This record gives sequence, structure tokens and C-alpha cells, in this order.
Amino acid sequence: MKIGILGSGAAGLALGSGLIRIGHAVMIGTRRPEQEKLQEWLHQHQKDGQLGTFAEAAAYGDVLILCTNWQGTKAAIEMAGIWNFKKKVVIDVTNPLDGKGPDKAGRLELALRNAASGGEQIQAWLQDAHVVKAFNSIGNPYMIMPRFKEGEPTMFVAGNDDLAKKAVEDLLRQAGWKDVVDTGEIEMSRHLESLAVIWCAYGFRTGTWNHAFRLLRE
Repeated sequence: MKIGILGSGAAGLALGSGLIRIGHAVMIGTRRPEQEKLQEWLHQHQKDGQLGTFAEAAAYGDVLILCTNWQGTKAAIEMAGIWNFKKKVVIDVTNPLDGKGPDKAGRLELALRNAASGGEQIQAWLQDAHVVKAFNSIGNPYMIMPRFKEGEPTMFVAGNDDLAKKAVEDLLRQAGWKDVVDTGEIEMSRHLESLAVIWCAYGFRTGTWNHAFRLLRE
């Protein structure tokens, strides 16, 4: 499958590399393809990896993944061209943080506060696409083929379209996620984004980043 990733930060590159490893073709959409880290990524994935503009990556992908910094997300979507998202599954990996960094307790703040969640906002911008929140509460090294000594982690997803969520669940299972939990419609993104705040707080307080969430059942 062809996958377009909008955003060339750590999350976008990690997902791109991992998805190529499991058999997909990936184009990373970026503003600055000349960056050394991107040229190195391209060199490592010459067969199934490409770099392009946001518009080229959005047109390329059968499935699109948003990995942008929140402050640049709307601009990235506009540069990609709204028409390139039409009827596509869009995996929203973003967390709408205010960009101020952690406080003394290791807490990050969500920029939207009492407004709609990031997932809801992206779905509102992309009314003809099927937005599914996923991959937003796990560290980049564990997005693909996650392995933890204490057991299998859980990936929580949210979105309005059941078929889109099924497509994302299938992709997650290919990527090694054995436990995928549908939390409901896109409004649940607010709570999944709060999970990311908890994930980061634990990391800042302990200095470790090798943890994940797991839903336990009796």
C-alpha cells in the first residue's frame, strides 16, 4: 500500500521506516527535503521511500498520516491541498500541545483547553476525509512492532467511520499491535490526547521513555 506521511520529524521518520519494513511504500511530505536527516533517511530507503512536498505526499498516499507539529498542522493541510484528502483515511498522530514545554511537575499543556480536541479540529478541516486518531500516546521507537517486558501494549483509536477504523486496525496489526481498542467517535480524541500528556509526564518525571499503556481485562 502507498502511504503518505505529512511531517518529517522524529515520529514521521520512525513511522515511515517502520511501515517500509513491513512492506509498504512511503512518501514523506516536508517543507525542507534538503535536510541532512531526510537525505539520510532517503538513502536508507531508496527502494520504497520517497521525499516530496506536502501536496505530493497527500496525492501519493492511499492512506495519509498526519505527524506535524500542532502549530503547523493547519498550514500543512492547506499546503497539501484539501482535495488530496477526499475520501481517504487520515491517521491523526498529532497532539495539540501549546509548545511551552513541561512545567516543574513534568506536565505539558494542551493548547486547545476547552475547545474541540485536535482530532475533532482536523476532522472539521477535512470534512470529506475519514480521520482516525492513533499512534499519539506511544514513543516513536515503539510505534512499529512494540515490545515490552511486561506484556502487550494497547493502542487506542477514535474516529467517526467504522470502516476507516477497521482499515487503521488492520494496519496496526500489521505493525505488531495485537491489542487495538476502539474508544468511539472522534470526540474521544480529547481523552486520547490527554493520555499523551500522562505518557510524557511519566517520562519527564522518571527520565525514561520506554513505557506504554495497557488495558487489562479479567
